[in-house]
Amino acid sequence: MKTNRSIAVLVAMSTALALSAQTTFDAAKVYEEELNGTARYVGMGGAMGAFGSDASVMSHNPAGIGTYRQGDINASLSFFGSSVNTDPLVTSKAPALVNGRTFYSHNRKSDLTLVPIDNFSFVLCGKGDYDSYLNFGVSFRRTLKMIRELDYIDSFFDADGYEVYREYKDHQTNEVKSFDINLSYNHFDKLYFGMTLGLLDTDTWSEGYFYDYYPKGSHPDFPDGLDYTVVDKMNTAEGKGWNMAFGMIVRPVSALRFGAALKTPTLYRQKLEYADYLYALAGEKKDGTEKYKNSVKYNFASPFTLDLSAGLTVGQTALGFEYEMHFVERTSLSIGNSKMHSQGAIDMKNYSKIRVGIEQNIDKFSLRAGYNFTESMFKDGAGIYLGDSDFNRERSGTDFQVDRLGETRDFTCGLGYCSAPNNSDTQFYFDVAFVHRIRNSVVNVNEYIEDVDVNYQYKSNKVLLTFGWNF
Repeated sequence: MKTNRSIAVLVAMSTALALSAQTTFDAAKVYEEELNGTARYVGMGGAMGAFGSDASVMSHNPAGIGTYRQGDINASLSFFGSSVNTDPLVTSKAPALVNGRTFYSHNRKSDLTLVPIDNFSFVLCGKGDYDSYLNFGVSFRRTLKMIRELDYIDSFFDADGYEVYREYKDHQTNEVKSFDINLSYNHFDKLYFGMTLGLLDTDTWSEGYFYDYYPKGSHPDFPDGLDYTVVDKMNTAEGKGWNMAFGMIVRPVSALRFGAALKTPTLYRQKLEYADYLYALAGEKKDGTEKYKNSVKYNFASPFTLDLSAGLTVGQTALGFEYEMHFVERTSLSIGNSKMHSQGAIDMKNYSKIRVGIEQNIDKFSLRAGYNFTESMFKDGAGIYLGDSDFNRERSGTDFQVDRLGETRDFTCGLGYCSAPNNSDTQFYFDVAFVHRIRNSVVNVNEYIEDVDVNYQYKSNKVLLTFGWNF
């Protein structure tokens, strides 16, 4: 037990110091973006950068607001639920063996959640001289709302040959809200220009639970079992950010449009508060009052983004294509004057996102479908980097869990109704969309034996309803 006692002390020390500095894994929690906006935008898979005429394109291609010929106001609500599964499926009845350790995971589902205001926007349209328009728009939308629970259990044999069980639980919620203000210009329905100021609000929370124990009857010294090491880790982070986006659309012929946009890096100011609560150490029970608690403020600069899009209209059918490149290797983190140089290039790789969508209009109704594919923003095997001693001078250990975001896919469909689609009179519209999201990630359980990478799939289903009025 002497060996195990030393190990447990080291585990407790590394756990206590695990959050003393920030990494790109913290940054990724607020940089990740879900497909969200109006039900029409979501139903078409977000592939509307070249079409415009939907407030949700405001942050991707600001020129799209210039295509409006009428004022618009709309609001959206949504219902969503999620689940987390190991991939491939690993359960207590079908465990896996990695690095000499047997492990499995429980599958988790979250409750159905109602978001009363998921998106709200309005656009004011003003006609100028010679058939030109100067438009103004404001939009609010949740770019990310993720609720995720992980449950990982493994076992191994200690130095004396007795079986030890470990359980990790992690509950995480990440939410990012974006407020966009847009100014755009339409020149003879041939050229469109726009710019958008984005103001972001972030709120993340997580609780990680580490439980190391001898089960009942597994050790002669502890016939009733023993809680050997129990640590509960909590952290919350909130902050503000801002960015700018500039875009244009070219319409060489009435049926064809090409769009391009550039979004500047988002500059975040974050405050992270964290605490570790100790309930058992080396077999000795603790009351949870012995804890490590601290807070830190840090700056985070996300990368810039390039967006290219195209839209084709054939009769009553619209086809949209969009390609987005995120230059995440330029991501940076800093506290005061201390900066993690080239941190993004160490952990991350530039990644792309592809959107395709279709809309078929039938009288007053519209049918829609879309697909998104997003590459992983992390390099294979990426982990917490401790090489910058100035930045991480207080840190001597690593998190026992590192979430490495992988590929993400969105499958969408939708239905719309417009009271007067073929004229410029006052009209109301109603849209509904469904999106099925599959988010792959690798959770690295970084422990005192060997690391284990566990593949997880986060799946979510969302129904979005939008009510709007053109005037």
